[in-house]
Amino acid sequence: MGFPTANLRVSKEKILPPGVFAVQVTLPDGKRRRGLCNVGVRPTVAQPLPQCRVEVHLLGFSGNLLGKTLGIEFLRRIRSERKFPSLKALSCQIRLDEKAAQGRGNGVKTL
Repeated sequence: MGFPTANLRVSKEKILPPGVFAVQVTLPDGKRRRGLCNVGVRPTVAQPLPQCRVEVHLLGFSGNLLGKTLGIEFLRRIRSERKFPSLKALSCQIRLDEKAAQGRGNGVKTL
């Protein structure tokens, strides 16, 4: 869909309730970047995941993080996870979520 993500392995006791969160990510080199984190089953995709997952989209980042350890700081909850009528509608929402994660959008909920 054009939003590269890092899929994380997280123990069950550390998983937050499903939703989209603004996060601060610490990369392996110590640099920090803003991002979006989806906790859930991705209900809009053709086959939703059978179990809850944690997926992070780093804003403005390109590179390969496969096998790397990232530090994730949850800043605030943006919205609940929900099913969209199409991938295009989901993409539009992700653009709004990116603005909210950067503090430029409306409707941001505090954790």
